[in-house]
Amino acid sequence: MDGDWLRLGGVIRAARKRKGLSQVRLGDAIGVKRTAIQTIERGHEFQSVTATLRDIERILEWGQGSIEHILDGGDPLPSDTPGNRYYTKHARQDSGGELPVRISRALTEGTTLDTAILPLSPNTEMVVVVKGKPNATHDQIMAALTAWEEKGGYLERLGELTEGRED
Repeated sequence: MDGDWLRLGGVIRAARKRKGLSQVRLGDAIGVKRTAIQTIERGHEFQSVTATLRDIERILEWGQGSIEHILDGGDPLPSDTPGNRYYTKHARQDSGGELPVRISRALTEGTTLDTAILPLSPNTEMVVVVKGKPNATHDQIMAALTAWEEKGGYLERLGELTEGRED
């Protein structure tokens, strides 16, 4: 992927410092080691924008697509830029917070194959999202769908077992 990776690293470093985050704290927030943050801040060139860069974009409260904008010579986008195809924020309505990074990453990558919502009790439910990996072939996706259909019966029975239970 073309772009000014050295410039991106410098912009990330400056924004991280402005937020009072060490490389360790930024890494902890997104589930990577300090060395990964060092590599990015030193301007390492990647083949494409990685999930780690997406997570940094979110933690620094940049608008969706800011990484690409910076690589193209621009500045980070405001956080309220709507509808960018590069990142989808998954907010929890109950607390206004966000899902954990690993869950958010899993939800944004690959192809959504199916979903299920199963009641666990009168006041709780389980949400299942079946995702195909980004690089999965058509045959692999079809095999995954078959496996999901076979396991779906277990989940339905789980829902039946928990109906009528109280929290």
